[in-house]
Amino acid sequence: MKPIKLTALGGGDVFVNPNQIGHICVITDLLDKKTYTIVGVTTHNNGGLKIKETPEQIIKLIEQTNQ
Repeated sequence: MKPIKLTALGGGDVFVNPNQIGHICVITDLLDKKTYTIVGVTTHNNGGLKIKETPEQIIKLIEQTNQ
């Protein structure tokens, strides 16, 4: 499957193979009230990548690559 391009929370592009995504979740930081998405990749055991896109946007990107 083709990699999808996501935007890292700190800036820059992250290319992820959708077949390697283990989980997608939304986290709200209680101290600064910011919300972001975490994408967990099965090939890394680091808690996941902080991403600007919402889970819905990520799912749309995955669906577009399947067509």
